[in-house]
Amino acid sequence: MSITLNQIAELCGVSRGTVDRALHNKGNVRPEIAARIKRVAAEHGYTPNRAGMALSRASHPIRIGVVMHSSQTPFMQLVLDSCRREANRLSAFSTKVIFRLSRSLDPVEQVSMIEELVEEQHISGLAIASLHSILVENKLNELIQKRNLPVITFNTDLPHSKRFCYVGQDNFAAGRTSAELMRLVTGGHGIVAPIIGPSEYHFAYSERLAGFQSEIAQIAPQIALRQTNIAADDDACAMQATLTLLEQVPELAGIYAITPGYAGVCQALIQTGRAQDVRLILHDEITTNLHYLKDGVVDFVIGQDAEMQGALPLSLLADFIQLRQRPAKAHFFTDIRVLLKYNIDNLLQ
Repeated sequence: MSITLNQIAELCGVSRGTVDRALHNKGNVRPEIAARIKRVAAEHGYTPNRAGMALSRASHPIRIGVVMHSSQTPFMQLVLDSCRREANRLSAFSTKVIFRLSRSLDPVEQVSMIEELVEEQHISGLAIASLHSILVENKLNELIQKRNLPVITFNTDLPHSKRFCYVGQDNFAAGRTSAELMRLVTGGHGIVAPIIGPSEYHFAYSERLAGFQSEIAQIAPQIALRQTNIAADDDACAMQATLTLLEQVPELAGIYAITPGYAGVCQALIQTGRAQDVRLILHDEITTNLHYLKDGVVDFVIGQDAEMQGALPLSLLADFIQLRQRPAKAHFFTDIRVLLKYNIDNLLQ
């Protein structure tokens, strides 16, 4: 049986209230006494009771901030849905989750959202789909170092920041996976076009491209890459870029669609009658992509776990803030799911 707060108080010669303040970092305890209390608790295997802690915090719930970019894209909507379900679960433990959502990839806007959550909402932890910007990195490091704010990145990482951990796909490995699949379906020959949206501040996009390029160079040097950049992650831009590409490169063997706008790429292939001879690999396990996969327009969809990306960062932050349990590792990578038309029936039901 685990030791109780009263027993810890008796062993340390202090009141139960002092033990509670020390173990839950509420302040007003001399450092040497707090250290002794925590040492005794650890030696006797004390485990905080989350339900009891939630009850004591009912009038002052902990507050966790969530910052997301590209919130309008279908996959990020799935991640957001998962975040909201986890926020609802955590509400039973006196935890309030405050969302700040952006449709853009603007680092200045993201820093402003972070500052507002810290200064006005007084959050105790932050989960962020971070932009790959020195502005964002410096702001997070400042808050981590000066305010001891626990930060977890998800979906997109800031690997050189001092964040606790990252939850999401290993995007470099996903790009390498796509390269091997492209080699298989093209026979390792021909012209292949990676299509990518704005990636200056989007680490996941640039990592997918880097992984794809490096692996193609290693395993299929006879494939020539023709990178195609689109101005925005939307179907209209992607469709126009694909139509232009097909006109300029009639011998095109394959397309690797790295970023949203997937339906536009598919529609361009259908419209030009090229859906059966241009091999197509794209990301994100969303309904429209799966239907194009089922219909034979797409060869492979690279999936990632939206449920884990949305829920785990909040769960890890709550565990740290409430129970002082730091995440066990620096990377919680989601599976790289390779979907083809033969293994998706259950996903379309």
